[in-house]
Amino acid sequence: SMVKDYLNRSKLGLEIYEASSGEMGVTKASCVKPDIVLMDINLPNANGLVAAKTIKEDHPDCNVIFLTIFGVEVFKKAAETIRAKAFICKNDVYEQLLPEIKKCL
Repeated sequence: SMVKDYLNRSKLGLEIYEASSGEMGVTKASCVKPDIVLMDINLPNANGLVAAKTIKEDHPDCNVIFLTIFGVEVFKKAAETIRAKAFICKNDVYEQLLPEIKKCL
């Protein structure tokens, strides 16, 4: 993905895992126990908010950063409810993502 390529070029030395759906994300997170999860709200067969909430319940120290085209207030509120670290609109990814990741590291 473009975000993965961008992060690989960032020189932060991140180990990156991808999941193609919310369910896969939850499963992978339970195995990998990541420090940071980048989550889209609109996912195939699932809602990213639900997947992120499950990951946070299983792994409370995980930092969740939402990346979404939906900069909708109701989603931002839901992201706050699950204590997401950041909520980034996809247009702002290149300005905001690395600073947010660095805050989590």
